[in-house]
Amino acid sequence: MKYIIIIFIIVLFFLLCYLFLLKKELKRIREEINFIRTNPTNHLLHSELSNKEIEKMIGEINNLFKGIAEKERKMEGQNQRFMKMMRNISHDLRTPLTSASGYVDLILNHDLSLEETKKELIVVQKRLDRLIELVDSFFEFSKILTSSNEVSFTKINIIGVIEECVGSFYEDYTKEGRGIDFVTSTHKLELLTNMVMLRRIIENLIGNALKHGIGDLKIEVKESKNIEICFSNQIDDVDLDVHKMFDEFYTTDMSRTKGSTGLGLFIAKEFTTQLGGKIWALKEQNRINIVILFENN
Repeated sequence: MKYIIIIFIIVLFFLLCYLFLLKKELKRIREEINFIRTNPTNHLLHSELSNKEIEKMIGEINNLFKGIAEKERKMEGQNQRFMKMMRNISHDLRTPLTSASGYVDLILNHDLSLEETKKELIVVQKRLDRLIELVDSFFEFSKILTSSNEVSFTKINIIGVIEECVGSFYEDYTKEGRGIDFVTSTHKLELLTNMVMLRRIIENLIGNALKHGIGDLKIEVKESKNIEICFSNQIDDVDLDVHKMFDEFYTTDMSRTKGSTGLGLFIAKEFTTQLGGKIWALKEQNRINIVILFENN
């Protein structure tokens, strides 16, 4: 009986010591959590006491901290991109507004003939069209930054979509003495995609070739295991960097003189990615090839 009491006292002593250490460890973890919560740091919790349940709890808390840190990094990145967008908006919108204002002032304060007035109003209209284009681009960019909606997919004949987009640019290309050569071996090729986003991708790429390319634009659709859409045209911009051309607000000196926002290709890339596709560019001497790849579903 005496030995049983001694053993009981020893066990009780070690149990009390362990409970004391456990309480001390929990207090330390609580203080560490408060420190991490109130200080910008990459520090994570660790256990100084060998206890599987505490280690599991610390692992879950660390995962929570990592998730919060990742969200904060994304938010910071979005804030920086948004501020960059605002700077570009103020700069890019000022040019057509100032120009249009100057032409309106000329019309109001000078005795112009009907023909001269009409000529100046055509210029004003072009500046306002440019303004609308800029606002639309920035609006789409802001939606990309803030969008969290699921993309809806439906079966679409992409040949028909491309033909419609080509037709909408026919007059613009004809005015410049240029054309669009659409090459396809079929009149129907279905893809599970989003109509609005796919149309915007194609329009942006055709518009980009119109604004920055020279000569005719060739669009070719190839079907095998994947669906490949290639946009090919000549360029005279030696400064073009194919590794940066899909970045937001990327422009070269030559493209800036043509009023480029540097958003068209960025939007095309973002939409392509959201649709589960890939997009890249290849530069061969004075020719640029932009390729879109979708899985043939």
